[in-house]
Amino acid sequence: MALSPERNRRFMIGNPKTNLIELQRIFGEAIQTIRETDSTGLTSSFLVQRATIVFLDGSLLYITEYLSKQQLIERFNYDWISPDKTTVLAKFHSEPHTDKDYQTDTEPYHTHPPEHAKLNNAKRYPNYFYNDLFSIVEGIHFFHLLPKKGK
Repeated sequence: MALSPERNRRFMIGNPKTNLIELQRIFGEAIQTIRETDSTGLTSSFLVQRATIVFLDGSLLYITEYLSKQQLIERFNYDWISPDKTTVLAKFHSEPHTDKDYQTDTEPYHTHPPEHAKLNNAKRYPNYFYNDLFSIVEGIHFFHLLPKKGK
């Protein structure tokens, strides 16, 4: 079941590309640096914003936002990887699937969990709340980085 155009506008699709400078300003205590390439090693172009957030614990968030000519987000891939640079912690994606078997209740928004955390053989799960980069970074900060800080 696809989200209505009105609901999509409340999230990232159709909004301007993420302001990475503002993101780093807001979450500076969680972010070590923001690199200008994504997991492919490519830099941004007019139609794709690419970056990598390096968090203080060494985990990485690969950012790939596919943009329209008006610089609005058409779809995104945000992939959170552990400090070992191979273990997937979570993937937040928005590419739509026309095959009903692969659609989620929040189509096109969905997540891919790490292999060890799958509850069944599903490869995609609904993503009701983490549909923009600010929410994702906030979640990583509050639920992953801050609890480690107190130890």
